[in-house]
Amino acid sequence: MSMKWIKPSTIEGKLTSPPSKSLTLRATAAALLGQGMSRIGEPSCSDDAAAGFRIARALGAQMRKENGVVTVEGRGPMSGSILDCRESGLCLRMFAPIAALSREKMVLAGSGSLVRRPMGMVEAPLRRLGVRCTTRDGFQPVEVTGPLKSGRVTIDGSTSSQFLTGLLFALPLCSGDSEIQAVNLKSKAYAAMTVDLISRFAVRIETSRDLRRFFIPGSQKFVPASYTVEGDWSGGAFLLVAGAVAGKVIVGNLQPGSLQPDKKILEVLDLAGARVDVAGGSVAVEKGILKPFVFDATESPDLFPPLAVLACACPGKTVIHGAERLIHKESNRALALASGLSGIGAGIRLDGNRMEIEGGRLRGGIIDSRGDHRIAMAGAVAGLISEKGVLVSDWKCVSKSYPGFFDDLESVREDQP
Repeated sequence: MSMKWIKPSTIEGKLTSPPSKSLTLRATAAALLGQGMSRIGEPSCSDDAAAGFRIARALGAQMRKENGVVTVEGRGPMSGSILDCRESGLCLRMFAPIAALSREKMVLAGSGSLVRRPMGMVEAPLRRLGVRCTTRDGFQPVEVTGPLKSGRVTIDGSTSSQFLTGLLFALPLCSGDSEIQAVNLKSKAYAAMTVDLISRFAVRIETSRDLRRFFIPGSQKFVPASYTVEGDWSGGAFLLVAGAVAGKVIVGNLQPGSLQPDKKILEVLDLAGARVDVAGGSVAVEKGILKPFVFDATESPDLFPPLAVLACACPGKTVIHGAERLIHKESNRALALASGLSGIGAGIRLDGNRMEIEGGRLRGGIIDSRGDHRIAMAGAVAGLISEKGVLVSDWKCVSKSYPGFFDDLESVREDQP
């Protein structure tokens, strides 16, 4: 297993947040469903984005990349029978309803951590909408045979909003109107982000104020469009936290008007006492007099790993709520964070849905990433503020979302004397 050594360091410099893989995948789905040529500017080069591109091709899109722009000619006949989602939960859950627009049997499957992630939430709703759908006891592979039909359906959004995202893409193409009631919907901001992106391809979706109901007129068409992918606040959060705990950093390509839920990192950095300055599309963060904080990460669970590291640098007890949202990620992130950070000297206690972290000096040691990109990035930032440094196992897993993370971190690192 490959290991990456992160020395105790201060950091100073300028970085650019990578493009959002989440928005890249949504733009790919919209372009696939459009009848004509769409252009996706500044797409993510992550493994998950590559999986989405392969699926779009399998579903009939003609694609090419040139000068940082992906052109997508949609929507050809959907002919791919096996759709390889690799390790992307968003790919599998989002493309399942889209694939179900076809009368052909489609099998969506993946590998690695995706084998352990629950997919049972797709079965009952798709069946109610006329699709033959099966899973392997609630896990992948997922088999769908359409065509998907319009109608009213209730979905469980407690585990993920990704399946809702897929329905929001597919149902506008059905002949009749549809209505979705989302029960226990978490990550509502992701649903709002999806509705906004879909609107840029001329498809209209109405929502209730509380984002529990979605009204979808039928017989719509995705109109080809040009879309430039925003910088990723999820990946950028690790860079901003690195600045807050280990020096100072300016991170570009972060839009302050973004609908991405992880933009809330700005709120938490302020709570923790870091010096934060937002100017245009850049965020400057410098270490201040850090203090413990309380934050509910239920609606932005991808912030949990960088926030756990931030808490380690804040003297006193920090409380982060929303740990139950971490169970079904690429790893059980709650346990991975508690075990990994406590193993290098942090004081961490899991109590149901909350994590309590006693800030203090980290000793250093080994952090097992468990093949989870966000645990690997958290371990790297923790290494900066440790006494002896941190070895991060399986560090190349960051290619899932942010292939250049370790190179970027190294470019601003300054060894301590």
